[in-house]
Amino acid sequence: MARRRWRRFIILCGFAILIANSNAPFAAEKAPFYQGKTLNIVINFAAGGPTDIESRIFAKHLSRHIPGNPTVTIQAMGGGGGLTAVNYIGEVAKADGFTAAYFTGSLFQHQIKDPALRVDLGKFGFVTGVHGVTVSYIRSDVAPGMKKPADFLKAQKFRAAGLGVSSSKDVRFRLSFDLLGLKYDYVTGYNNSSDARLAVQRGEAQYHDETLPAYRTQVEPNMVKTGMVIPLYYTDLVAPSGEILVSRDVPELLPFTYFYREMFGKPPSGIKYEALKAANMSSTNMTRMVLLPPKVPAESIAILRKAFDGLSKDQDFLQEAIAAMRFQPRFEVGDAGERLFKQASQASPEVVNFLRKYIDEANR
Repeated sequence: MARRRWRRFIILCGFAILIANSNAPFAAEKAPFYQGKTLNIVINFAAGGPTDIESRIFAKHLSRHIPGNPTVTIQAMGGGGGLTAVNYIGEVAKADGFTAAYFTGSLFQHQIKDPALRVDLGKFGFVTGVHGVTVSYIRSDVAPGMKKPADFLKAQKFRAAGLGVSSSKDVRFRLSFDLLGLKYDYVTGYNNSSDARLAVQRGEAQYHDETLPAYRTQVEPNMVKTGMVIPLYYTDLVAPSGEILVSRDVPELLPFTYFYREMFGKPPSGIKYEALKAANMSSTNMTRMVLLPPKVPAESIAILRKAFDGLSKDQDFLQEAIAAMRFQPRFEVGDAGERLFKQASQASPEVVNFLRKYIDEANR
């Protein structure tokens, strides 16, 4: 009797194993998260600007690095100095992994606790950062005449075109001017760099600065080579140690700190310089960021991190990016990128208070 029961038990166990094994292939055939889906990437400045140029090249190549090969679309949502889209992603966009963001300058707004930023950027899903320098340029007809970068120190009063008093671009160039001891009129409120560039071309303003994609594709061929403007220097890349790094992408110019030291024989210092370094950490080291809305599935963050890591090594993408933007996009990926993201957002209270006061004074 006991043997028959034991035999029956063994047979039942065998059936259970067969059933489990027969179901295993079906469990392994789970469709990829993004298969048959569309990944919509929202950018925070208008179409036609450098953020848009970059994002569309990324979108063209990104899909093949995502399991399931989803359709990747770009949605431009300008306004509010770039914050309209940031608030949208944090307040309105579904946290389903199918809406992502490609933002410029938003980490600076988080850093300074901008009241127009209604969401906590630190709670967004971090995918990757893209660092890149910004090149400053000025019309060559600014008195007494601009022929080389050193002439900038002799410039008589000029008009600088900005995007908004609390934008990282405006704050950084104003701090740079103050450190150099320049006199200038500050004209802000342009919707994007394309509009500000047009103002310089028309003579409504004399100064602006732009990230490399726009500088290489728009400013250099149409304004530098024609003699309308001269390039001056580029924004500092600040290492976690505080060291200023030299960009491999702009060998013909100096970073701001090196330019200052060459002009004055010593490095800049003081609270304005500390504020400039903090702003560059959040806005040059992390010029752009790919983020997902708060509370997205962890799976989508992991998939997109891996996808951008793959994209950074994709020779077809790199060749097209270099051909179109004339520089190589450099990604801050994975855990290292997230550590940099957190460090860039944590300026000292002294620096944050100074920056808030500095911005408030520009509003008066």
